Amino acid sequence: MMEPSSLDRAEPDLRVECDRGIAVVRFDRPPVNAFTRSMYDQLRRTFHRLAEMDDLRVIVLTGTGRVFCGGNEISEFVDLGYEEATEHLAHVRLCFNAIYDCPVPVIGAINGAAIGTGMALATLCDIRIAADTAVFALPEIDVGVLGGSKHVMRIAPQGLTRLMMFTGRRVSAAQALAASMIEEAVPPAQVLPRARELAEEIASKSPKAIRFAKVGLNRTENMTLKEGYEFECTLTAAVRRTAEAREGALAFIEKRKPSYALDR
Repeated sequence: MMEPSSLDRAEPDLRVECDRGIAVVRFDRPPVNAFTRSMYDQLRRTFHRLAEMDDLRVIVLTGTGRVFCGGNEISEFVDLGYEEATEHLAHVRLCFNAIYDCPVPVIGAINGAAIGTGMALATLCDIRIAADTAVFALPEIDVGVLGGSKHVMRIAPQGLTRLMMFTGRRVSAAQALAASMIEEAVPPAQVLPRARELAEEIASKSPKAIRFAKVGLNRTENMTLKEGYEFECTLTAAVRRTAEAREGALAFIEKRKPSYALDR
């Protein structure tokens, strides 16, 4: 069992629960989980520490209350000049990279509105389970700045991304589901239980194979077909050398569930 104390330190605006290979990371900055520069750093540190846990299998990312993330704390940015904004955005990028580069799957339990930064954070997750009441938006244009459209383009059609970027319009969970921006839309009370259920399903698979798969998916995302499959083949060959691959094959032959102990 993973203990929260293994994260070494508490972060004031995050709550982290770890159990049986699954970590739940929760934004906890009422009323709308708006991000400050400090919160970006907190989230980056948390993901870096979680990435060092060998027994970690899945992370669930969610928010406290009825909002996933309402964007940035605007009061921090009103008087930012060019140099200060550049420094702040460096902290944002490092945070986002820590999530994207996480060695295990990250499930977004989008419990409510994902606005601005919240939209970007949702896109950085590998899989998104959203409340059917959730909305998604890039409203930065309404305050004269720009949002993370490049991240949104990873999961949303080009035209819809541009519409959101140019107008700041909100996209409903139903529209997001139809556009394949999210994988499921469920009643709000079912978001976290459904995400946990999916996390447990993933956690039951070969941990080493899942980590290889995450590397492959990230690395091949922008490769050509031939380049990507060649890289995947190297990972497939590498994973065949693990004890878990043999256990999976034997379990299939013997018609039983494979046993992937956390300390295997």
